[in-house]
Amino acid sequence: MYMVGFYSPKAKSGVTELSLSIFNWLKQNTNLTAAFISYGTLEKEEISKELIHEFSKLSITEQKRKIKRMKMDYNIIIYDASSQLSEGVLKLLPIVDRLYVVGEEHKEFAVKLHQIIQFNKIFDKSVKNFIKHLKGNKTFIIRENKEDRIIGFNHSKKGTNDIGQMVYTDYITHYLEEKFIEKNEKIYKKIKKIPLEELDIGLYNLGIDFEKALLFQKYIIVRGALGQTYVEALENLFPLLINSSYDELLEKFQSEISFITKFNK
Repeated sequence: MYMVGFYSPKAKSGVTELSLSIFNWLKQNTNLTAAFISYGTLEKEEISKELIHEFSKLSITEQKRKIKRMKMDYNIIIYDASSQLSEGVLKLLPIVDRLYVVGEEHKEFAVKLHQIIQFNKIFDKSVKNFIKHLKGNKTFIIRENKEDRIIGFNHSKKGTNDIGQMVYTDYITHYLEEKFIEKNEKIYKKIKKIPLEELDIGLYNLGIDFEKALLFQKYIIVRGALGQTYVEALENLFPLLINSSYDELLEKFQSEISFITKFNK
């Protein structure tokens, strides 16, 4: 269900030791089912259903199949990406739900890596398809807040408990978000069935404040005038409907109208 990646640009930086310690901490201190994937080769640990070596030797298709199956079988997957920076690693990192970059000195690198991942996720067709294969049409991969999503730290055995607690807390948050997403997807499916001319009343009947519903209908109409289909406009603006207050939605709407007016002068 939830995949955590550990990475460092520095060779022999202790990423494998750290990620394995977190894997063992989760098994010992929580009731979650945990699995471990190593992109490279592990020298001491034996291969099992929950602990996989040499992930790099599998084809992309096999990797897709393996991760999809493991996400169904385990609560948390720890991904040790401590090999050299390669195309294979970059293709896998976008699917992690959180990425930890090891070493305080690598914070700047973490931001650069985040930018590469975002670029790949948007423009690299193979990465987009890989994500789509695992997550459907929604890719809640990396939050917009970089500081919240990428953390640099120095590893010590004393810190394993703190990092383990962070991973566990992340999992709980992710679980709640997934449930919220499922609820929103059900609402979205109902909204798509409402004709445009009845959208304000339909949203009101689903529990949306009427003024907000009326404003949202106007927003959809404007997007339609700009050439978007009804479904495209709904898909693009639905997050605003769910996550924004009336005032925030109004500000976005007025800003867009203002931009269109200036553009057409």
